[in-house]
Amino acid sequence: MPRCYFDHNATTPLHPEVAAAMMPVLGAVGGAPGFGNPSSLHWAGREARRLVEDAREALATLIAADPAEILFTSGGTEADNLGILGAAASGRLKGRHLVAATFEHPAVLEPIRKLAAEGWDVTWIDPGADGVVRTETVEKALRADTGLVTVMAANNETGAIQPIAEMGALLRGRGIRFHCDGVQALGKFAEICPRAWQVDTMALSAHKINGPKGIGVLYVRKGTPLQGLALGGPQERETRGGTENVAGIVGFGKAAEVWARIGAEERIRLGALRDALAFALQARIPGLIVNSAEAPRVANTLNVTLPGCKADLMAMGLDMREIAVSAGSACASGSVKYSHVLLAMGRDKEAASSSLRFSLGFGNTEAEIIPCAEMVAQTAASLRGL
Repeated sequence: MPRCYFDHNATTPLHPEVAAAMMPVLGAVGGAPGFGNPSSLHWAGREARRLVEDAREALATLIAADPAEILFTSGGTEADNLGILGAAASGRLKGRHLVAATFEHPAVLEPIRKLAAEGWDVTWIDPGADGVVRTETVEKALRADTGLVTVMAANNETGAIQPIAEMGALLRGRGIRFHCDGVQALGKFAEICPRAWQVDTMALSAHKINGPKGIGVLYVRKGTPLQGLALGGPQERETRGGTENVAGIVGFGKAAEVWARIGAEERIRLGALRDALAFALQARIPGLIVNSAEAPRVANTLNVTLPGCKADLMAMGLDMREIAVSAGSACASGSVKYSHVLLAMGRDKEAASSSLRFSLGFGNTEAEIIPCAEMVAQTAASLRGL
């Protein structure tokens, strides 16, 4: 059986059109467009600046934003950090109380924990059993001194989609800053509209949509105060110093153009593959549970619990069969690390250490589904027999 890659929520392969767009910049020498510093005033700098601004326009178009609201970063992690820590450092929040969902990515959890250690008050909110945070849960957590709320658009483990527009309407009326990690939503939602959703800042990342690693975006709503964290130069609206990653930015812009064109068809295709994989696994593995099955989910993500099968051992067993998946738990220093997402959803530790994520994307085909399901079933049977 050929190698199968079912871990697109971790990273995606570079789309051929993206690679083609980046190569002239990466290989540019002696006058070819793109090699200059975008801050330089001469012709080489102007050519690089044009490429950066063209990409900014493409990304703005994809998320129905203004190009001036697109701020380039080194990736989703920096974007989340800037959206949260930059808001706190601005001194312009309503108060020093924060509300954050417990199932967030570490790129959000760690900045919130940092602020808590510095004396900010944090209220943690859980999703329901289906993996969705209710707007009323957010509302109950609010206080007169709440300065910022952060909830991700789509969960990276379960794919559960959150009611961001409802939350945005609630928070906008109260003058509370709203940050959203949109990394797993880009390309997977029919529309991402942070302005219409009344989100103030949103993190995005290129390598989740078949773009290059090392480049991200923070959407910053016009008029939103934000203190830069990377100081040194006036780049990116004097908010994020440092010479721009022109090749990465060009790649992100091209990936945005590609997904604007193919996204609708690709989401339908991936949803059908995901459902076929879920059916094939359920038919072969007794007791298998599909997590967040009743929730609205992004089309490409399937998270399953396999009772009696430790996820890290399952992932290693499948890797030996050249099938790449993500474990809902990880083994570190001999101790099991449970999925904080499933624990937040109310699952017990057994379930939180026995779940796998299959995330599909560009390159996956129907021909892979049954062989993959067979291999998963064989690996599960082997572990259950130990």
